[in-house]
Amino acid sequence: MKIAMAHVDLPNESKGGVAMQAHLMANALVKAGHEVTMYTFSERFSECNYAVNTLPVIPKLRKFQSFLFAKKLSEQQFHSYDIVHTHGDNYLLGKVHPQVRTMHGSASWERRTAKTARRKAYQTIMQKLETRGSRIADVCVGVSENTRQDVPAVSFVIPNGVDLNLFYPGKKTTQPTVLFVGTVGGRKRGNLLLEIFNKRIKPYFPNAELWSVADSPMHGDGVVNCGRVSTDELCRLYRESWIFCLPSTYEGFGVPYIEAMASGTPVVATPNAGSCEVLSNGQYGILAQEDQLGQSICDLITDASRRKVLTETGIERAKIYSWSTIIAQYESVYQSLVTPTKVKSL
Repeated sequence: MKIAMAHVDLPNESKGGVAMQAHLMANALVKAGHEVTMYTFSERFSECNYAVNTLPVIPKLRKFQSFLFAKKLSEQQFHSYDIVHTHGDNYLLGKVHPQVRTMHGSASWERRTAKTARRKAYQTIMQKLETRGSRIADVCVGVSENTRQDVPAVSFVIPNGVDLNLFYPGKKTTQPTVLFVGTVGGRKRGNLLLEIFNKRIKPYFPNAELWSVADSPMHGDGVVNCGRVSTDELCRLYRESWIFCLPSTYEGFGVPYIEAMASGTPVVATPNAGSCEVLSNGQYGILAQEDQLGQSICDLITDASRRKVLTETGIERAKIYSWSTIIAQYESVYQSLVTPTKVKSL
């Protein structure tokens, strides 16, 4: 099939997980034999196996890029494509068909967990646009059951994917290591993990390290700031760390959880919509309330048998998120729109 995919940016210019998922999905579709063109504000980079149509952006309006992208996207011609697949900002594409929209979470959850009035107001606007976009698409896909609950227009749940050729188990470090991937502030709460590491973990394990792949540096004895890393380096960090911890208040899905599990690294998370679903309420990882997070990490560091069990169950769990499995489900949706028949249950 000839597929037009759209996301405002790509991983070479964004720290966002949706940008990475859109990029990886496009590559996986190409691997499956499809012709994919990505519409985006970003420039093509070396890891893109698909064509890139870079739309013009006005630098001084960059902070309004989501709204500007929706406008630029609506000005494009999609007649030559079999499918148009968007990952957001499709609310002006009412005349574009057949169209698939993937919902990577919901603005309503983002609004409920927002810490500032400005963020809450922004997510209120996005919720209205998100609702319109979900209704415009011929098929709306959610990445999780919790997304389906928040967005009534979601017809199917197809989870995010992980590349099992990149994320796989390996040898661990000799010293206890806790990996964090996210933002220091906001809902990812890297600052919370830093405080716990400094006060609860480091005093009991003097040689322990906190590896941070974040937007800004963390400070403390044993903290290793990796900054923005390549995909290969990220995979190495996942493989070698003892524990992955993401104390987020909200994840629509939570791709880092499946990346860690695929890498043979036990997951410790605070309960949120995504973590509870992906970890099956603690069956495939540890869910700990904020005040128990430090103790849970310390207990896991000292319990090698527990780490082994979580490693083994996590590796098996990650297999259901392989890109080959995910793409097969999207191909079923695409085919139903190109040659309309009832879509088989996903």
